[in-house]
Amino acid sequence: MADGNDKIFETWLQKFCDSFVKLTDTQKNCTIERLIPQCGPEQLRLLSTKLEILVKRDFFKSLPLELGFHILKWLDVRSLCICCLVCKTWNKVISSCHDVWHTACERLGFASLQEKEKDIHWKRVYAKGVKRVQGLQDKGAFKVSYLFGHTARVFALSCRGNLMATGSDDRSVRLWDIQSGHCLHVLSTHTCADILFDNAHVLTASFDNTVGLWEWQTGQQLQCYHGHTGAVFCVDWCERLDLIVSGSADTTIKSWGWSSGACLMTRYGHSDWVIKVMLMSSAVNSLTHDKGEVVLLSMDKKSIKVWSLEEAEPCATLFSNDDNISLHPRLQFDGRFITCASEAGIHLWNFENLQLVRLFEDSPAKWLVEYGELFTLLLDASNLHITRTQSQRTITSFPLPPFRRSVRGSNFTSGFSDWLNSLNPVIQDKLVFAASMPDHSILLLKFSEVT
Repeated sequence: MADGNDKIFETWLQKFCDSFVKLTDTQKNCTIERLIPQCGPEQLRLLSTKLEILVKRDFFKSLPLELGFHILKWLDVRSLCICCLVCKTWNKVISSCHDVWHTACERLGFASLQEKEKDIHWKRVYAKGVKRVQGLQDKGAFKVSYLFGHTARVFALSCRGNLMATGSDDRSVRLWDIQSGHCLHVLSTHTCADILFDNAHVLTASFDNTVGLWEWQTGQQLQCYHGHTGAVFCVDWCERLDLIVSGSADTTIKSWGWSSGACLMTRYGHSDWVIKVMLMSSAVNSLTHDKGEVVLLSMDKKSIKVWSLEEAEPCATLFSNDDNISLHPRLQFDGRFITCASEAGIHLWNFENLQLVRLFEDSPAKWLVEYGELFTLLLDASNLHITRTQSQRTITSFPLPPFRRSVRGSNFTSGFSDWLNSLNPVIQDKLVFAASMPDHSILLLKFSEVT
């Protein structure tokens, strides 16, 4: 008998549901209102339980993806991160909303507009960026050590990988292993104002008006380049072109044959000491050079000159916005942008059109150590500052022992610099900054293992 009643009920219930579905919303509401007064406690309890679940239905899952992305754009990053924890579906949708995370990365200074179209997982970039900044702000992020060996002022420092070369008034050049602190080579040379090296050779600019090329293994001088009539403050080289360039207190730039030792050309145009020369291939087609062509830059305290290797006259001259402001040393050129500092801030010229595209006026310090796309190292009288390049906000400042900066900025240098342009490099135990101290030692500031 019970089975027969169940079948009758099932038939009636199916007919009722079929009829209910065909009703309008108004008719459905009217039907429910009629049914509720007929319900007893058991039915009302069941309704309250079911309605609680239905009222909390996840609307986000039901929305079109484009509409969900639009809503996410109104949330701050903290809210986005909280929403990622709601469920797997929310996390998947929010993580795939690249525009939102790209905007978050831009606010932190970890993205550029040129990168927006690339296939980059911007949420991961943001997470890496936040982790990197938190690591830099940790009190134990850095460690200090010293190199001892020179007996007079150290005027020239140069880093290359895990090695550092130093030149001193004690007429010696030393090659150091940065990780171990061991001195690998000691060469008897001349006084050094600037220094460059590779695995086999070291090139020195000297206050004795000459440039020297030396061999690490034997300590022998391979070439001595004579011709300047004042102290030589800066050098650069391009072994592929068999070329060396030098800048001097005699206001000239000289080009030398690497292997021949002959002076190939003397360039005039500066009205003050030439404190920096650079050889670098252009990464763009510019007003003065084709892409891939080697560019010669030279600098005094008022101007930066752009030269062709074939011409004796400058192609262009760059100035700061204020004639009363002197440019600081530490000129940088990556093939796309020329960067230099002054009391007004950090100047950035676009090499493509040679226009000043940005002046970082709010920098916490005006001495540029190293400029990067993500981070920039700046120096004042007592602190090394790490700032976000785009926002100019200081991430951390590290107090340094007292030391006297040379006028040419040659007695301090950055170390491992890949981390300034990318979040990918492992930075633990890498050299951040080095400077010569009054007691003739060299300070090494490294990232600690916990960074």
